[in-house]
Formats: sequence, C-alpha cells, structure tokens
Amino acid sequence: MYRLLCDEPLLAIWDSLPNDASTQLTAALSDVCHEPYIETEPYGIDDGIHRILVRPLVTAILTVNDDQRTVRIYSIEYRH
Repeated sequence: MYRLLCDEPLLAIWDSLPNDASTQLTAALSDVCHEPYIETEPYGIDDGIHRILVRPLVTAILTVNDDQRTVRIYSIEYRH
C-alpha cells in the first residue's frame, strides 16, 4: 500500500468540495493507494511518476514514488 501525502492548502480544497465530489475523491484515492497505476493515467509525458486521476466530479494531479511508496496530491479540481 502507498501512503498518501497532501499539503494543508489542498486539504482545504478537498474539504470545500461538495459532499458527492469529496466522497468520490476519497474513494478514488483509497483505490490509488492500493493500485496507483491501475486507477490513474499518465499526466503529460509517461514517466511513471506524474499521474492524473479523473472521476466524473473531480480530477487530481498526483505523483507516485515507488521507492518511498507514496502518492502526493498536487492539484484537486472540481468538475462541474
């Protein structure tokens, strides 16, 4: 399992999402922490590090660090 990393400003964005989008993001990130390459797509150049998580109500830009087994959130966007 990968450990999820998220800075305070992004936690505030996550907390401000409508309930259905927040629930969708939480469930998706839980899946990502188990299988980061199955649940996400390459973001930009497929370097195996930069990934995008797309769900109907929310999108997140992530990085995956296999050595440290972490997933870091860099951006959260509500799709309305």
